[in-house]
Amino acid sequence: MAKRVLVVEDEDAVRSIIVEAMKLEGLEVKEACNGEEAIEMFLTEPPDLVILDVLMPKMDGLEVCRSIRKLPEPLNKTPIIMLTAIDTRLGERLGKDAGAEIYLTKPFSPRELRLKVRELIARLEAQRQ
Repeated sequence: MAKRVLVVEDEDAVRSIIVEAMKLEGLEVKEACNGEEAIEMFLTEPPDLVILDVLMPKMDGLEVCRSIRKLPEPLNKTPIIMLTAIDTRLGERLGKDAGAEIYLTKPFSPRELRLKVRELIARLEAQRQ
């Protein structure tokens, strides 16, 4: 069964690149364009992995990440990759403090993102054995 990823990105062009990269990995992809929609989708059909933009309307990615981490287990253990244009140590620290496993700055390479996703999925598989 294919792993499910929730891609949360408000910029259509960037979201499209991420979605295509995830499809190349054989993942089932769901898309959200703001934080509120992301939480609703997450609760309706929990994904195996979340790729989350930080700067979004309605609810930013840090708030979405914190909200996911407050959920009961196993939902709160869902791996999160944060993507942002905030290229600073403070930005990375905020992302990690909110609960993200990986923090990538934009512009990012789709290849690099795919490698990080493979890494997280391998870790998930190892934990389940």
